[in-house]
Amino acid sequence: MKYYVSVSVVSLLCFVEYASSILCYDCNSAFDPRCGEHFDSFSLGIINCSLRDPPEHLDAPEPTFCRSIKMEIDGKVRIVRQCGYLAEEDAATTPCRRVVGNGDLFVTYCTCNTDLCNTAASHQQVTLFTIAMLLLLSLCY
Repeated sequence: MKYYVSVSVVSLLCFVEYASSILCYDCNSAFDPRCGEHFDSFSLGIINCSLRDPPEHLDAPEPTFCRSIKMEIDGKVRIVRQCGYLAEEDAATTPCRRVVGNGDLFVTYCTCNTDLCNTAASHQQVTLFTIAMLLLLSLCY
């Protein structure tokens, strides 16, 4: 009987789609220096993006990714980490995009789609396969 219950639960879990919520860091280096280039996640704000109200100018989209925005203005750097709502089409192949403005203005937008992935200015996504391989290697030794 326990075998059938276990198989049923595992089978159901295989067909359940992951929830659409994503956890992201939510901070601004203008107000908290730990949010800056030398990121320190200790006691920084983590937010479940699905529980956050979307910006008023958007028609209630679902947050599907995290983002970090690095702004360089007249030699000063500000970094904002937050939930993302509207992804660009090429975000999967190019996670970071740098925009040059007038004068001394540079903005780098980075997006990622795993929990708490907006820790750095340029994101390197760790896949489930990589984690599984590391776990397997650690078990072998």
